[in-house]
Amino acid sequence: MSRILTSLSRHLGDAVFAVLPSIPYAQKEKGGCPGIAVSAKQLSAAARLDGPVAFHDATFEIPCGCRTALIGPNGSGKSTLLRVLAGLTPIRSGEALIAGEAPRLGRSRIAYLAQRPHLTEYFPLKLRRLVQMGTYAHHGWFEECGHGDEAIDLALTRLGLTGLAERPVHTLSGGQLQRALIARAVVQGAEILLLDEPYAALDQPSREIIDRFLFEQGSTFTVVMATHDPADLGRFDRILEMRDGAVSTRHACSGHDHRHA
Repeated sequence: MSRILTSLSRHLGDAVFAVLPSIPYAQKEKGGCPGIAVSAKQLSAAARLDGPVAFHDATFEIPCGCRTALIGPNGSGKSTLLRVLAGLTPIRSGEALIAGEAPRLGRSRIAYLAQRPHLTEYFPLKLRRLVQMGTYAHHGWFEECGHGDEAIDLALTRLGLTGLAERPVHTLSGGQLQRALIARAVVQGAEILLLDEPYAALDQPSREIIDRFLFEQGSTFTVVMATHDPADLGRFDRILEMRDGAVSTRHACSGHDHRHA
């Protein structure tokens, strides 16, 4: 009897582990921007579930391929809005759509970078593996990720990280880590980048590399970036200002074929 149970258990285990790799890590998404990358109608949200509303009745649109700056004083709700679009913070009222769908976690087409990314200190993770994690959205949970090397190499090259590929992530500077996280978003296939003050405390070389990458001619990313630097604004196509709980459009792009002001 015990031999029969052992055999059944082994066969059951083999069957389970044969199926597990095919269980998708993330829901499949259709590619291609639907025309409007981000839209909000009378949107309100709070930084915390029990906190006061950070902004209210926000109504705006961001076309596909448009680079949009979020500006406003500290505490005006810029980070909260980005977290809402990323699916990390719930909507209090109103509606938001990003790439045609309500915000939610686990979307390969959207990448969110926090202002101060935190990784566990001394965790044994090398930069290349961090970038490779962007491919996980296209695999099953337990599938061995053995391909995508060409895309990883290209992303490392574009963001000036090739010589750092084998460096442990806890030894990276803030600018190097930000570039690595953007490279991971590229490998992921993200079309919409939600960036919370990515230039904060960056060294000048990293800032210049990220700047060229985000604003280079022919790039098709939709970018929504919180920034405090007035010198940045001339490169954006659209400027949304957040102040006193309101969101207003100061400058708008429309059908510009990715040519920036």
